[in-house]
Amino acid sequence: MRRLSHLLTVGPFVLGALALSPLANAAGAGNPAMPQPKPLNNLVTELLNVPDPAIGEPYRFATPEELGGWVFISTTSEVSGAGRVWVTLDGSPREKAVIVHAPGAADTRETMRYLPAGEHRLLLSCSGGATVSRLVVRAVPEIIYCKFPSNPQVTECGAFDWAFLSKYILPHINTIVGAGDEASRPYAEQWKARGGKWIVECGLPGLSAESVTADEAYTYWAANPGLADSLLDGLIVDEFGGAISAREQKKYRAWTQAVHRLGDEGTLRGKSFYPYCTELNRYEASRNFAETVINFGQRLAFERYLREQPTEEEAQAFLNHMLDNEMFLWRQTIPDSRGAMILCLGYMSAPPESLDSNPAADYKVYMDMQFHTIANGRWCDGIYGIMEYTSSYADEEVVRWTGKLYRHYCIEGRRDRLTRDPYLLPHLQNPDFDAGAEGWTLAPAEEGSMAVKSYEGYGWLEGRWPRSRAGDNFLWMRRSAAKPNAFSQTIKALEPGRLYSLRMYTADYGELTSGKSTQQKHAVSIHMDGVELIPGRCFQHIFANCYDHHVGPFTDTSHPLWMNYHQRVFRATAPTATLTISDWSATDSPGGPTGQQLIFNFIQVQPYLAD
Repeated sequence: MRRLSHLLTVGPFVLGALALSPLANAAGAGNPAMPQPKPLNNLVTELLNVPDPAIGEPYRFATPEELGGWVFISTTSEVSGAGRVWVTLDGSPREKAVIVHAPGAADTRETMRYLPAGEHRLLLSCSGGATVSRLVVRAVPEIIYCKFPSNPQVTECGAFDWAFLSKYILPHINTIVGAGDEASRPYAEQWKARGGKWIVECGLPGLSAESVTADEAYTYWAANPGLADSLLDGLIVDEFGGAISAREQKKYRAWTQAVHRLGDEGTLRGKSFYPYCTELNRYEASRNFAETVINFGQRLAFERYLREQPTEEEAQAFLNHMLDNEMFLWRQTIPDSRGAMILCLGYMSAPPESLDSNPAADYKVYMDMQFHTIANGRWCDGIYGIMEYTSSYADEEVVRWTGKLYRHYCIEGRRDRLTRDPYLLPHLQNPDFDAGAEGWTLAPAEEGSMAVKSYEGYGWLEGRWPRSRAGDNFLWMRRSAAKPNAFSQTIKALEPGRLYSLRMYTADYGELTSGKSTQQKHAVSIHMDGVELIPGRCFQHIFANCYDHHVGPFTDTSHPLWMNYHQRVFRATAPTATLTISDWSATDSPGGPTGQQLIFNFIQVQPYLAD
């Protein structure tokens, strides 16, 4: 069972909430009765939903979790002139209001706050004739953005700076995995002032070493700003696997002792300590570690990096197994894990490492399916939090999409899917050349200059995760001086006026087979008739294989295979468009050396999220 002396290790930033005065037990006159909580889905419970709420009378609600939890508060008001509305919690003065309505601001204002377990009171007060038309309070999960500062490895996607996050992410989250350095401090102060939580990602001492001692682990963690700096809210530690070997079991005993010491001496009080982890519950030593973390009121960031599947039916069965069934297994082995789980999903959607491994599937739909499974699954109820790892491996579209998923499932408490788009994309046939050249019209420049070929491990070098045969097939072309090699297909099922993206990978086959590669931009052309290209969203990015995706001579960053990632974003103007790709940069210019052998695959067309 959890230690009662540590039940308030929840973060030091809520209106001085660790020292709240007792609340009245009865509703009484002018104190509306506390309504029954209403679960909206596995992640969200509605605590209050009041039309035309009373001014000056406290509304009572209770956090439903044993250790307390996050609440979302929203009020809608009309103010003008000297009008003001203040929303305060637990007897705090107006100066510490969690929401203030003033002229010129949006009619609906909202905030999230972490509150300790127990009953709370919310008070509305107004001046200057202002009125409040709606009050909503919901218990919500810890919704985590990972991480800041961090920019996409595909630099053409732009920066994930504070302005970008403020527009697309911050309104939909309550926790940031951020840095603990001085450069990040102003952002952490700003985020904390609005009620948010700021935790610091750090390493796991001894992870790659032969051994580690409890003192080494304790000293490393205790000195990290996440625990040592009073402004910050804790650590998220990268990363813990299962304790299988005798060496790993010994390390787990040291890590467990270090967590015990941090907890026993009070270092974790008011702080978070989250291990990124895999299936710790399956092995005794790692299970003991997980139980120790939970006993000190902490949570586990359970990694679920889930690759696409061939069909929607297989994808849903896979998600049921990897998400819902895994939550059942955790509860069977560690009953207290129910409220301690943070499901850590995978952002990875762009090179050099991507879960978007099937160009016939829409990765945004697959992400929606993951959230839908968590929101509705039998054994996912009561989980503590949700996050995506990590933004540098995502493109800007997927990060923006995640903000919408957070809002839909984790704040609005919806049970339906966010998108009605199909999982399998109807636009192109055979996008990875797994069925030879089927669906494509080939126009070779000369005899023998085009063919479908294969190379074992090429998809792994492209960054498709985990390793499989996906991506090992491709269309090969040898450039001619006389005219371009070209291949084409009709893009189908387009909605005129809607935005779409085309993505594609290319590499130099001679470099792939010789084991020697140079950083170069491939001379190719991509033409789609009758579409409107979107400036600023079309690019060609040069990248190397991921640091741990090794095939043959292509090992670490000192000896990579250089590849190209192509993106075109376009607005459809008709239900169909003809796509033509060639190995000349223009119709009248090769743009690259004669005889160069280029390979093409992952040719994907899918709906693009409008900005």
